[in-house]
Amino acid sequence: MENNSSKKISSSKLEETLVSTFPRICTDCGKLMNKQFFLTNPVLQSTTLNSFLKNATSNNVIARFAIEEFYDGEIYFILTVKEAITIGSLVLTLDDAAVRENANKGILDGDCLDAFKEFTNQICGMLDNELRPKLPKPIHLKLTSTTVINKENINTVLSEEILNEECLTLTATMRVLGFDDAQFILSISKLIGEEFFSEVIEEKDKDFKGTILAVDDSNTDLRIIRKLLGSEYKVMVTSNPNDALSLLQKNHVDLVLMDIYMPIMDGLTLCERVKRNAMSRNIPIIMCSSSPTQDNVIHAVRSGAVDFLVKPFTRQKIIEKINKHLTNSQLLVSKS
Repeated sequence: MENNSSKKISSSKLEETLVSTFPRICTDCGKLMNKQFFLTNPVLQSTTLNSFLKNATSNNVIARFAIEEFYDGEIYFILTVKEAITIGSLVLTLDDAAVRENANKGILDGDCLDAFKEFTNQICGMLDNELRPKLPKPIHLKLTSTTVINKENINTVLSEEILNEECLTLTATMRVLGFDDAQFILSISKLIGEEFFSEVIEEKDKDFKGTILAVDDSNTDLRIIRKLLGSEYKVMVTSNPNDALSLLQKNHVDLVLMDIYMPIMDGLTLCERVKRNAMSRNIPIIMCSSSPTQDNVIHAVRSGAVDFLVKPFTRQKIIEKINKHLTNSQLLVSKS
């Protein structure tokens, strides 16, 4: 499945972790089909499901794995209908000639679909078992649906938001011994993929306007900030104020967005600590809160913040604030 609108991604812990599940997948799926099964040549790219699926040269089957516990979202497993028929027929223990005949007909009937669902459920279970000990927070995957998808029904199978959200797509060469090579595809929202290891997964050679660190104990708010800013800025996030101090020491950061109310250390205390450190004291800090009381604003400014942002914020408002203070910061640097 070729997609000219996809963009190559720099290496990441997400890619490394997903690829590390391949040996288990190959072994267990090979046993299920009673065939040698291989996954090779993985490539991680940035795209949208909309462009990815609409550029497809054949109909596909998409399995949706719900991501539960700490994280929230979905992983999409995609194969062509022909490959789904091949795998389903092998799970049904048909001989190779019958498998090829079924695949050439291109009809994914009830028995074959049920067998393929067994295969997708096994993929889901193996990913779940492999990812649990490797991610820093609890995760559980659950198969929720397996559906044939094409250009006619794509907008009824998947919502417009899911189709147009930037996603990370891992494509590998899939080889079932005795059959033609195909593509094995896993896709996940870029926001969720980055959240797994609190990393920024970048397109190769992409230029950002600057680097923003967001500190908030609400993962929902961190996701919103990433979604609003990720296309223009490199966004690092953390829900732990102590980690924020470490990130500021180890990375170049142009501006910090900081929540006032956090359980480990409140934003005012964190802001004061940042301003006392010679390495970070000149980084502008915008304090954020859904309680824009006069006392909160005064305390924020006294602690060293350059501005106050009221939640919930729009993309226009947050971009205006960031651009204003990045410009002021750059002017101060040029005069020093």
